[in-house]
Amino acid sequence: MAEAEVSRESLRLAQPLSEWHQHQGQSNDCGPYCVAMVVNTLRNARIVDGALLGQELPHWRRFLLPARVRGWATFPWGVVWAFEREGLHARWRVFQSRARLYDNLREGISTIVIVGDPLCFSKQRRWQGWAHYKILYGWDPEKGWGFVDPAVPFSPGISWQGDTAFWSYWRGMGRQLIEVAP
Repeated sequence: MAEAEVSRESLRLAQPLSEWHQHQGQSNDCGPYCVAMVVNTLRNARIVDGALLGQELPHWRRFLLPARVRGWATFPWGVVWAFEREGLHARWRVFQSRARLYDNLREGISTIVIVGDPLCFSKQRRWQGWAHYKILYGWDPEKGWGFVDPAVPFSPGISWQGDTAFWSYWRGMGRQLIEVAP
């Protein structure tokens, strides 16, 4: 499928991700909350609490790399380590395509995307960049991309984003994703 091609078929994950939605509140813990939701969905039990995981991750280090910066950002490798701790295989990938997202939905692969605008500056030239993790849930030709999003305060926490806006923010973060094997 060419990069510019957009699927004409609606796609949704079969897993009940939205049933395990957790809201991150005012925290910057979207990564830990996404891990919690995916783990709980795949295990069909409340095993991981996003808030607790967010508190634990700053203490994790491998090869002098931190998993996260407390109160600010969780690195993709920190998310992968959190899945490994729960006995799940996860893989961080960069420069991925829409076709990969469609394929993951068709194959039932839990996929966390990283979106954002890291080069955003105010008129006073102050950095206002941001990034956010959310879990791919579906695709609809009319609604766009569906996500189970820890930033959405209500359950089931599903949000929709048009293809153009999603593509812009996903591309801005290097088209990164984290795939989790069931």
